[in-house]
Amino acid sequence: MTVSAPPHSKPDLPCLLCLHGGGTSATIFSIQTGRLRRALAKHSRFVFVDGPFECPAGPGVLPFFQGMGPYRRWISEAGDEEGKVRPLLRKTMAEDGGNFVGVLGFSQGARLAMGLLHEVQEGHPEALKDFGFGVFICGTYPPLGMGSETFPAAPTAQFESQYWDGEKHEGIIGVPSIHVVGDRDPYAHKSRLLVRCSKPESATVMEFGMGHHLPTLPADTQRLADGMVDLLHNHQRELEGRKAEVLDKRSSQVEVMEIAVQA
Repeated sequence: MTVSAPPHSKPDLPCLLCLHGGGTSATIFSIQTGRLRRALAKHSRFVFVDGPFECPAGPGVLPFFQGMGPYRRWISEAGDEEGKVRPLLRKTMAEDGGNFVGVLGFSQGARLAMGLLHEVQEGHPEALKDFGFGVFICGTYPPLGMGSETFPAAPTAQFESQYWDGEKHEGIIGVPSIHVVGDRDPYAHKSRLLVRCSKPESATVMEFGMGHHLPTLPADTQRLADGMVDLLHNHQRELEGRKAEVLDKRSSQVEVMEIAVQA
């Protein structure tokens, strides 16, 4: 199932691919992001997709979302994620037809979102799309995706010394991103591990006084929304810059051809 929201937004707005946490669903995630969607209604369109694997309800889902199953996740006990997750996401994006510029993930969905960005950066032939940015809310670790063995489930001392040298870490993924960490989240340590997958110069970390859920205070929601608007605008400026470079190059080629003809 795919949910596109908000329904009243313009169809030509840039799209965010939204990946729910483990043990929830596209519908539940659309409800959980209600405050954020309203704050960004004039800037982007959110497209939610159900994970392919059914599972029990996740932490904090019950009793509020009782009866809203089936609940789903992105990880398979059989280990066949690659054969189902990528085709599902690719089909969702193709059927929607929107201009997908970023990916938004919560908890387990943030692991997948980080994996998608890593695949793009590494030039994997099966990578979904050249997403311009990622937003990770209460993310867990390690990233999910092709090439995810780069990120050990239990980081070794050698890995930490190479990429995570104390507070001055190098990171690996250079795609612009926002990481939201809840300081009362029981998975906060894993959220901070996910932060360290990003190069520090490309990542903005927002730490809020909350548990394992999306921001609920108006000020926190607005801060996140403002940061996402900045990501959207920066991505648009980058695309315009690339387009200008292509046009300049073509113009130069035409001038060279005209000079050659005149000679």
